[in-house]
Amino acid sequence: MQKYLGIGVMTGTSLDGIDLAACIFTENEGKYEVEIQVAETFPLEVKWRDRLSKLVAQDAEIYAKTHTYFGHYLGQNIQDFIKKHNLKPDFVAVHGQTIFHQPDKNFTAQIGDGETMVTYLSCPLVDNFRSKDVALGGQGAPLVPFGEKYLFADSKLNLNLGGFANMSYGNLGFDIAPCNIVMNNLVQLQYANMSFDEDGKLAASGSCLPELLHDLNQLPFYKQAPPKSLGWEWTAENVFPVFRKYQPSLEDALCTYVEHVTDQIAKALKHIQARNEKIVITGGGRHNPFLMNKLKEKIRVYNIEVADNISNEMIDFKEAIIFAFLGLRTLTNLPNTLIEVTGATMPAVSGAIHLPSNGWKNLLSK
Repeated sequence: MQKYLGIGVMTGTSLDGIDLAACIFTENEGKYEVEIQVAETFPLEVKWRDRLSKLVAQDAEIYAKTHTYFGHYLGQNIQDFIKKHNLKPDFVAVHGQTIFHQPDKNFTAQIGDGETMVTYLSCPLVDNFRSKDVALGGQGAPLVPFGEKYLFADSKLNLNLGGFANMSYGNLGFDIAPCNIVMNNLVQLQYANMSFDEDGKLAASGSCLPELLHDLNQLPFYKQAPPKSLGWEWTAENVFPVFRKYQPSLEDALCTYVEHVTDQIAKALKHIQARNEKIVITGGGRHNPFLMNKLKEKIRVYNIEVADNISNEMIDFKEAIIFAFLGLRTLTNLPNTLIEVTGATMPAVSGAIHLPSNGWKNLLSK
């Protein structure tokens, strides 16, 4: 039996904060258990939210600078988290901020320079979890289903309502639709001092616009079979032009988009033939009552109920926990991808390892 203390760090596409979760992983004959020691979200500074949201259109020098400077910013936040909670981690695993994700063109890019981040640490750091899978012909996403299969095996049907909505069911897993990344962006475009629609109140006060909903639901991505994944570029090129076509009020745009997302989730459940199950829902969208009520209405036809015994820590930090687990697998030289989900030609030990300046004790020797 081995125990490891790892920290998972997640900055999602919705740009709402930096999630850090310190977890104790217990491994016994290839099976794992996890205990959250402490978890916390550091708000993403407005200047960083603005810079990251515009980076996709910047030149190479700005991109390179941001990659390094964001590495310093994340490194400092991780160091502060470790000091604040008096932690002695064996490793840190960082997802990084996705700027480009185009697996159809054989590339994906998450920024936050690992060699820069690790200078703030006395343990190894793992990042860049997606590129190897893409190089092997896969989507590089979603990766969370691996952790759901091996860390949370009791949860057969899982849905994450984060920047993107994605689902796993047994060995299946795929992105469904952009979620919070669209709704948050709509709010931020109109209100500079608001980052999201709290409790879905704006959406609840609006009306669903049938023609707008029809055009959103007809986007070609929704007709593709898995494996498939989404990125900001697809969202910017396909979703926002539909809103510009109809020029809805913010309230009507949000209301219609909630209908759209829940339509696509229900369609995904029909596609995978999930029936008579409990669904574990995590991510920021779980805290949106308007979204959740719409979803419950639409999945009831499949006799699917939302599991209600999920802690707030699991709802908010599941992705950070799982990326810590993926980092542990990297450092113990074990595969951490599912080819059934990503479509890659083979499973892989993915992730780049960055060593601290003073060296490290190999986890394999524990």
